[in-house]
Amino acid sequence: MAVEKLYESDNYIIVNKPYDMYINSDDENEKNTVTFHIAQHDSHLSTSSHPLHFVQRLDYATSGVLCIAKNKSAAARAGKLFEGRHTNKYYLAVLRGHVSFELGDVNYDVGVDPLTAHSSHRMLAVTKKSSRNDQSRAAQTRVLVLETGYYGSDPATVVLLKPITGRRHQLRVHCQSIGHTILGDYTYSDKRDSAPHRMFLHAVRLVLPLPAEPLDIQTSEPFFVDKRFQTQWRSEDIFNKYRTKEALRATCDVIDRPYVIGVKYQSYSAND
Repeated sequence: MAVEKLYESDNYIIVNKPYDMYINSDDENEKNTVTFHIAQHDSHLSTSSHPLHFVQRLDYATSGVLCIAKNKSAAARAGKLFEGRHTNKYYLAVLRGHVSFELGDVNYDVGVDPLTAHSSHRMLAVTKKSSRNDQSRAAQTRVLVLETGYYGSDPATVVLLKPITGRRHQLRVHCQSIGHTILGDYTYSDKRDSAPHRMFLHAVRLVLPLPAEPLDIQTSEPFFVDKRFQTQWRSEDIFNKYRTKEALRATCDVIDRPYVIGVKYQSYSAND
């Protein structure tokens, strides 16, 4: 599966990562990695002759915009923006079930699932104040409903997700915590959702306000160009347009607003 370069300069490479692909690997024989397709297999190592610096991560099953720095100073500049929450990240996702609100904020801490603490494979949203511990960290995700419909015979909802924080598996566990796992998420559906050919989570846009090189990178809508998804989808209601780049940008403006008049809103917090 090819890796599409969306942008390249002396400082950064930004790619559209395919789903079910690693970012890098210590195994020099592993070819299913972003680095294998765009650079040398050992590019993620400091000992490489042309090292790359990954200033963000995407899960193996997640597709979309991935920013990679070509040098340490560029990595530091981008890293400060990510750490200071000065970036804007937008994800498209298809959720199981029909979401009852139109706009929502999920404010559940995220920490390691105690049942898998030995491997740190799974994370857990802390939905009760009494369950908080020193290892869980504050996390916030904004959810905007785009379209409802049916995947096969099952109700489903297309949403735009905006993570305010950047915890491991944050979007996946926050969606699970409100009762709507991401379509095809084998891990957070307790290994039940295995029929879809992929997990439907895609990083569709990244805004990185670098002073000398401001970046606003966006991919095309990834799901409806996939015939395997398209043949399974039956639309019901469209709340916000998103299938063209222009429409998606306008919808990003909606999710960026602190309050949207006339929209059914829901807040989720351990304090509720």
